[in-house]
Amino acid sequence: MNSPHPQAHAFVSAARASCILAPLLCLAPAFAQDEQLRISGYGNAHYMDHNGTPRIVGQRDLDDAFLQLREFSLFLDYTVSDRLTISTEIEAGSSGNVFTANYAYFEYQATDQLRLRAGKILVPFLWYNENKPNYRQTLMSQPFTASLLAPVNGTPMITHGFGWSDTGAMLAWTTDAGDRGILDVKGSVINGLGSDTQILDDNTITLDDGGMMPTIRPRDGLLQNRYSNELRDNNSNLATTLKVTYVDSELPIEIGVSWYRGAWDPEGNQDLGIYGVHLNYTEDDWMLRSEWVTAHVQQQAGLNPGGPASNISTGDYNMQAWYAELSYVPLRWEDGDDDCFIRVIARYDDVDTNDKVAFTPWDRSRVTLGTEYQFTSNSRFRLEWQRQSIHSFGNAPAPYVNAGGDDTIEMVMASVIFWF
Repeated sequence: MNSPHPQAHAFVSAARASCILAPLLCLAPAFAQDEQLRISGYGNAHYMDHNGTPRIVGQRDLDDAFLQLREFSLFLDYTVSDRLTISTEIEAGSSGNVFTANYAYFEYQATDQLRLRAGKILVPFLWYNENKPNYRQTLMSQPFTASLLAPVNGTPMITHGFGWSDTGAMLAWTTDAGDRGILDVKGSVINGLGSDTQILDDNTITLDDGGMMPTIRPRDGLLQNRYSNELRDNNSNLATTLKVTYVDSELPIEIGVSWYRGAWDPEGNQDLGIYGVHLNYTEDDWMLRSEWVTAHVQQQAGLNPGGPASNISTGDYNMQAWYAELSYVPLRWEDGDDDCFIRVIARYDDVDTNDKVAFTPWDRSRVTLGTEYQFTSNSRFRLEWQRQSIHSFGNAPAPYVNAGGDDTIEMVMASVIFWF
């Protein structure tokens, strides 16, 4: 449902990444000899097959099964001193020669409790974004809170730039919360999300309905609405975030709240507010993860970003999404030096990206079932099945149905993940 980034943007991203990373790569051999440079990485590839998605002009038909190298990342951490570290992630997707500096920052440890991070940073919001690499997750498919409202990960049509990152600075403070746990507070000032048009949800697609091929706005959340150049802003107003997390020392519980605020339009007059809560419960074999997030968009009514009358803005609107994911490890064993296990996973998602329009295909709920087999200490195989039910499908326009859009979408995905 989402349109890919233009090739020009891909070229700029690759050039920007090479400018940032070339000095580090040239000096890597010397750093490695001094054990100052730590290199790690991960990758994942998968087979995916959908049923029930509409055909979109100029995009891959998701109902045609495909293989994809979704991500390959190298993490470089260079220790300048006991208190100063430089870190970056070089990321490549299945589009081949496209490389992205997903983040590139320095971190200064001012005290045992206080640290400063500045550069291109992963935005501290909810839990998922700062724990993005897929070997830290239990499912390959991303929850709606991370793929639609907090723009963390891409879709199968977007194969680079995974992670909500932005240019700015973050101050993090960690302290004991009495005798019961640890309190972690992160505040950041960043460029923020934005759009060059007067409509925040300005993504458009052209349906291949075999006839008129209408252009519509799917109203697909915030994923496509990152400003095209993360190293500068589209207005003079900076965005701010605050994330407060509590980790209990006796119970295996982590709970946190997140807040984002910033102007998104070129004039800096329209605000975007995003608020969320996350909760994790982690035992040796059991794990429960959940997030809830809501966003309020200020937007002028009656504007049309191009296309038919169905594209006209409804003005201010709200979005929200949530998920709950439960996993269990019924079997563990050791194979030589390798720790192996089998995990089963179930997740339920729900998302509402715009409650003022008669129909948007991204208002949907989803059930995902999966299993994960770790066959070495740094390699896993995953298999997952999901069924998505689109809300208010009775209001779907005829072109959407004629293009193959169904009230339910099923997906099967088999993935291999490795890290080092």
